[in-house]
Amino acid sequence: MSSLIVNIEQMKKCAFCKNWYDPTNSAIFPQSPQIGLWKINDINQKCKCIKKNIMMPAGAFCSNDFVSKM
Repeated sequence: MSSLIVNIEQMKKCAFCKNWYDPTNSAIFPQSPQIGLWKINDINQKCKCIKKNIMMPAGAFCSNDFVSKM
């Protein structure tokens, strides 16, 4: 299990997309939210992408379909 700290204003990771179905937001945790830093606890955790209709890992990059859930 590997984690990753990202700036949500610059990175389009699946874990931060509204289309990545994780209703409890179990994959993400605030690190320094005041400056936009959040942690993906397990980049390999998979949830279904509602737009693509496939399982996507939390650490994957999202393309044009990205809609921030923050």
